[in-house]
Amino acid sequence: MAPNIPSYLNKEFLVDDNLALIRNPKNLNQFTKYKVGDNIPPGTAVGARKLIPLNTRVEVTEVKTDALRNVFVHVVPVNVPDFIPSGWTRPSNLAGNFLNEVISYVPDEWDLEPLGNNFTVVDKNALIRTSPPNFKSIAETVPYGTYVEVTARSRQTSPEGKYVRIRHLSIKNGMAVAGNPIGWTASSNLVEGNSKVFRSVDWQNIKGNNAAWKKGKFIGAKILVAIVGTGGQLQSIALETFEPYLELMEAAKKDNLIISITSGFRTFAKQERLYLGWKNGEKGFNMAAKPGRSNHQNGIAFDINTGGFDGDSVYDWMKRNATKYGFIRTVNKEHWHWEYEPSLANELRNQGKFKLDRVLK
Repeated sequence: MAPNIPSYLNKEFLVDDNLALIRNPKNLNQFTKYKVGDNIPPGTAVGARKLIPLNTRVEVTEVKTDALRNVFVHVVPVNVPDFIPSGWTRPSNLAGNFLNEVISYVPDEWDLEPLGNNFTVVDKNALIRTSPPNFKSIAETVPYGTYVEVTARSRQTSPEGKYVRIRHLSIKNGMAVAGNPIGWTASSNLVEGNSKVFRSVDWQNIKGNNAAWKKGKFIGAKILVAIVGTGGQLQSIALETFEPYLELMEAAKKDNLIISITSGFRTFAKQERLYLGWKNGEKGFNMAAKPGRSNHQNGIAFDINTGGFDGDSVYDWMKRNATKYGFIRTVNKEHWHWEYEPSLANELRNQGKFKLDRVLK
């Protein structure tokens, strides 16, 4: 399922902090003050800091982050007097803290964003194959960077969908226009969406922002979804695990619980920093895998906002429900670390379990 990006548009949010200060757009760590000539609210004077009153309804029109990925939102009050200011503020001033609002894809440069069946060829040896059941190579390839549409997926293969039937796709005025059939090819030759970014050196960079690693090996680049996580920091989720996380979050919401992430997909540089911080004994760093060996780098690992083990409301809910949505505990002594492993989750659920046997606590 393609994310609704950005998800915050056409929504209203409630200011629930009585000190929702407006920040300087040129330096978001500074607050703005009323100057001579401003439309100043009654009872407020020149030199006072601008703020949005408690219980004001606002719309969010834009989102920015600082160097530490802290999120700031530009808000416009709805149906209020003109002297109530618009401007930049922290999402913690809004009811719900802007948690789980989806901001953008990464990359964010598209001829056509992922819609489910539109892809770009990213393998320079994308062989064209015959129809099922054989899928034999015809010794021809689809040119690297070609835009294609998937019209069918293989069923009697392991895994299902290993091969796909494709046809040419062109983009005109932001719309997909179907072209001539090409044939069958391996689905691993494609990446979702249509973008020239996929032809760039940055996309192929094994330590780049989209680079995925598994067991010490680079496994290619992944499209990411930028989402607001715990503490108002921007986190990333691999596109293929976004929908399971969304289902998990929505299910918890129905039980009046907020699920959010403190860490999702990590870049090589981020994992390296965490590992070196832990190895060097720096304050605030937990045990971390070597860069290239963390499941946070391949998209299946999520650090969830559990506050502890048994007795914590989020943890207890995850124990009862996480396996329904494909999530299990895999790391000993880390109540927050959950991974999307749907097959294992189903097996564990049938056994009345929610974690691997090696996870003793």
